[in-house]
Amino acid sequence: MLRFLSKLASFILLLSVIAGATFFIVYPHYPEIKATVDSLNSKRLANNITLQLMTYISPADQAAIIKDLEAPQALEHISTDELIRLKNEGKILFNMEKANTSLYIPSASINGKVVDDESVYGMERGFWHFPLSSQPGKRGNTVIIAHRFLHLPPRTDTFFNLDKVKVGDKVIIEQKDATYRYTVVSTKVVEKTDRSILENYNDYRITLVTCTPLWTSNQRLVVIGKLDKIYGSI
Repeated sequence: MLRFLSKLASFILLLSVIAGATFFIVYPHYPEIKATVDSLNSKRLANNITLQLMTYISPADQAAIIKDLEAPQALEHISTDELIRLKNEGKILFNMEKANTSLYIPSASINGKVVDDESVYGMERGFWHFPLSSQPGKRGNTVIIAHRFLHLPPRTDTFFNLDKVKVGDKVIIEQKDATYRYTVVSTKVVEKTDRSILENYNDYRITLVTCTPLWTSNQRLVVIGKLDKIYGSI
């Protein structure tokens, strides 16, 4: 009997070790696993098909939206003089693509490359790092701007689902030599001329920007996150 109880205790101990190890392996990847499961949800799949059909029947005027983003009063606009001056002063660094930078928001199935460009046309290639803003992990305001409906889900390289991001969600910037995790602290809608969101704050933040309401460029949807220093990112 004692031998049986000893084997039973050993078996229970082994199960506890396996369960503990599984928890510590799986838990850090829970958001990714949840996002994958959500993407297989039949209701969500049906919604995605409907969106694709609606866009095919009545597509947004992408050329008009680009023109709107280039307007001098738009917050995305960069004057040639300002760009030249800051480049000459060494205050603009095009490091995103060199560092193989990607942006990942597990809760909203957003995942794609971050690109460098001197103008809004960078958004045609990926998530555009606003060149007058700071670099990820550095003090200041890292601003990333992307189209809302140039691409649609199930593609992830779009800010189509940015309105699904909530306070407390994670925004992850991955580079070949570093990973930076931000926690979302606020979301808001601002006017398309509101350049206050581009200010170079003294903290460590990321600001994500896209057009809103859906299918228009009338306003801007803004998501702001603060760097998780506890992850040793800085």
